[in-house]
Amino acid sequence: MVSGGDDSMVMSTEEVAPETSTMECIEAAFRISDATLEEAPQILEALYGLNVEPFDNIYRLEKRLRSGSFGTVYECQHVSHPDQLYAVKIIDRKKLKPKDDKAVFTEVAVLRECHEIDNVIKIIDFFVEPDKLYMVQMLARGGDVFDRLTARQKYSERDARNLAVTLIKTMYEIHKKTIVHRDLKPENLLLQEELNDTSILVADFGFAKHCGSGQYLKTRCGTPAFVAPEIVLGTPYNASCDMWSIGCLLYMIICGYPPFQGKDHNDLFRKIRASDFTFHDKYWKKVSLPAKQLIAGLLTVNAKNRLTGKQACESSWIQKLPDEALGNTDLTGALREMKKFKAREKLKSAMGAVRWVATANFWVGGNISFSQHKSRQSMTVPAGGSAAPGGAGGAGGGGAAAGRQSGKLAEIQQATFRDRYELVTKIRKGSFATVWECHHKVTKEKFAAKVIKRAGLSADDDEAVLNEVTIMQSLSRHGKYVTQLCDFYEEKDYFFMVMELMAGGDVFDQIVERTSYTEKDARDLVKTLLTAVKCLHENGIAHRDIKPQNLLLPSKQAAANIKLCDFGFARRVHTPQSITHRVGTPTYVAPEVLKNIPHDERVDMWSVGVTMHVLLVGYAPFMEDDQLKLFSKIKRGEWRFHRPDWRHISEDAKDLIRALLVIDPVERMTVDEALRCPWLTQDNDEDLSNNSLNGSISNLMSKRQKLRSVAKTVLFMGKIGAKFGNNSASSDGNIAEVVTVDKDNNTVEFDKQ
Repeated sequence: MVSGGDDSMVMSTEEVAPETSTMECIEAAFRISDATLEEAPQILEALYGLNVEPFDNIYRLEKRLRSGSFGTVYECQHVSHPDQLYAVKIIDRKKLKPKDDKAVFTEVAVLRECHEIDNVIKIIDFFVEPDKLYMVQMLARGGDVFDRLTARQKYSERDARNLAVTLIKTMYEIHKKTIVHRDLKPENLLLQEELNDTSILVADFGFAKHCGSGQYLKTRCGTPAFVAPEIVLGTPYNASCDMWSIGCLLYMIICGYPPFQGKDHNDLFRKIRASDFTFHDKYWKKVSLPAKQLIAGLLTVNAKNRLTGKQACESSWIQKLPDEALGNTDLTGALREMKKFKAREKLKSAMGAVRWVATANFWVGGNISFSQHKSRQSMTVPAGGSAAPGGAGGAGGGGAAAGRQSGKLAEIQQATFRDRYELVTKIRKGSFATVWECHHKVTKEKFAAKVIKRAGLSADDDEAVLNEVTIMQSLSRHGKYVTQLCDFYEEKDYFFMVMELMAGGDVFDQIVERTSYTEKDARDLVKTLLTAVKCLHENGIAHRDIKPQNLLLPSKQAAANIKLCDFGFARRVHTPQSITHRVGTPTYVAPEVLKNIPHDERVDMWSVGVTMHVLLVGYAPFMEDDQLKLFSKIKRGEWRFHRPDWRHISEDAKDLIRALLVIDPVERMTVDEALRCPWLTQDNDEDLSNNSLNGSISNLMSKRQKLRSVAKTVLFMGKIGAKFGNNSASSDGNIAEVVTVDKDNNTVEFDKQ
C-alpha cells in the first residue's frame, strides 16, 4: 500500500523511466497475475485517464515533500504552466507486491469517482510505466489541519464546528458513492489554502474501498488511534467505521488530544473496544452539550447504533446552534494541549503503524494482563484509564497520562493466568462465566476470579466485559468503597478478572447477624453507600444496579466496611440523559428506566432511596408479586411510610428518602446534596443509637429470601455483565435484568440477550 510519507525511509531521486508506449503501460498494469474480472473494471477506469506521454515531458520535479517505504512525494511544476504547482506521488513498483500495485489503480479509480466532491483531494494526472507509477494531485498549500491549528493564537468552538461541518458533509457525499475511506486521521485532512482554516481536503484514499448496501468489508486496516472497534475485533464492517473515525477527529479538534490512548496498541485497542473515553472537565466544561452528544453518538461501539453521515449532518451541533454562541466558547486551551502533546511527532508513530502491518498478530496480541495489587506489584506503568493527556505517549495513540493516574498496568506478557493463579473453589457458574476462589501461587493471597469464556461472545458482549474492566480500573483509587479489580488477563479463549474476594457476604448477612441494630447503624451504612456512589459520579460513572445484594463485605469482622460491587451494568455518562439501555433489578429500578426515557447517573439515587428504605425497615417501598403492578407503582411513585414500622425512625431519615424517591430525575436529590442532608451531618449519634431497629431485623429475616429471589428469578435474562455474577463468596446471586416495556406500556417482557 502506498505510504505517502508515513515512515522515515527516503527514496533516491533516480531518473524517470524512458518513454513507453500506451500498450506497454497497459500491459504493465495488467502484469498483476491475480487480477480478477471483478477488479479489472477498476483498473480500466484508472487507465481511462492515463496520460500516455512520459511524466517528465509534462512535469518538472521541485522540492521533496515526504518519503515512504514505497515512494516519495514531490512538489512538481507543469512545464507549460510554470505558475501551476502540484504534488506528485512517485511509487516504485519494484517494491510493491501484486496486490499493492493493484491497490494503486483502485485508489486512482476512487479519486476519479470523487472528482466532483468539493472537499476531496483531486487527482490531476496518472502515469503508468513498467517500474513506476505517478499520481499527480492538487497541492494542499495549507498543510494538514493539525499543523494549522497548532500555529493559531485563538480558537473557538465555532472554529471547530466549521471544520466539523466540512468533514462530515464531505464524508456523507463520499459514502453516498458507496466508498469507505478507512483511514481518516488528522494527517489525511489537508488544507487547500494557507489562509483558510476550513478549506479541508480529505486525502489519501489508499485504503478506500467500495462497499454497497448490505455489503461488508473484512480487511483489518487503519490507524490505531482512530480505528473502529469492529475492525479491531475482525468482524465485518461497512462505512460506519468512518463515522467512528470522525468521532475521534471531532473529539481531537475540540480538546487537542485523541479520545483513546494507551501505552501500546493492545492497551489502546482494549479501550476502543469498550469505548472508554471521557469528556474531561478541564477541556470540555464549556463545550456545548450538542457537541458532546454528537461525539458520543459517533463513538458508539455497536455500529448499528452509531450515527450515520446523514444523522450527523442533521445533528443539533451542525444545524441549530448559532455561530455567535459557539464563538464565545474559547478553546485556546486545546491549542496549548496540541502543542504540549507534540502532535506531529507523537501521532506519526501511531499513524504509520498499520500501514505496513497486515498480520493478525498486530490486531490480536498475545496474553495481556495488568496488575493493580500492591503486594505483588512488579510493573511500573500507570494505568491508562481515561485520564486527560499529559505524559508520555506510545505506539497507538498519542500518550497515556503518566503521573496523573493511580493503579498499575503491566506490559504485554507471556505469563498466563494459570502461571500466577490457582483455581481452588467454584463459587458460581453462569451461562458465559464461572466465578472461582483463586489463590496467588507466590503470595497465597485469596481472590475471586471471574472466568469468561470468549467462544460465542458477540461484539456487544466483548464491549460489556471490557467496559466493566475499564470502569473498575478507573475506580482503583477508591478501594475503601468499591471492590477492586486486582488483575485482568485477556487470553485467546478466556477473559480472567481477578478481584477482591468478598468473603463477608452482603449487607443482609451483616445485619441479621448483629445482636442489636439501630438507626445509627443504618445511617452509617447509607453514608458509606453514598460515599461510594459519589466516587462513581465524580468519575462520570453510573452504576445502574445499586441494591443490598451489591453491598458486600471483605470479611466477617464486625468492623468491616461495605463495598459497592458488580459493575457489569455500569456505564460512563458522557452527557445528561445519554443512557438508553434499560437495565436494573425490578424492585430497585428507577421510573425513568421503566418509562423508556434516556437517563443518567440519577437512576442511582433512586436505587439508593430504595436501598435505604430496606436498611431501615427490612423491606422495600415497592413490593409486589405481580411485576406489572410493581412497575406501575414505581412509575407512579406510589408508596408510603407504614406507621407501625416507621414511628420510631427520625424525620430526617424520612426526609432523605422522600428526596430520593422523586419521580422526576431533575428534581431528585444528587449525591452531594444527600451527603449534606441533616440526617448524615448533624451531631445526632446518641439519638439515633437509641432508635432500635431490631424489629427491622425481624422483617428482614422474614423477607430476606424474597428480596434475594428478585435477582434470582432473572438468572438467565440479564445482559452479559449480569450473567457473569459477582465476587461474593456467599451471596445467593447477583443477576440483574434487562427490562423492556412495550409501546403501550401494558405488558412487560425480558430481553434474553
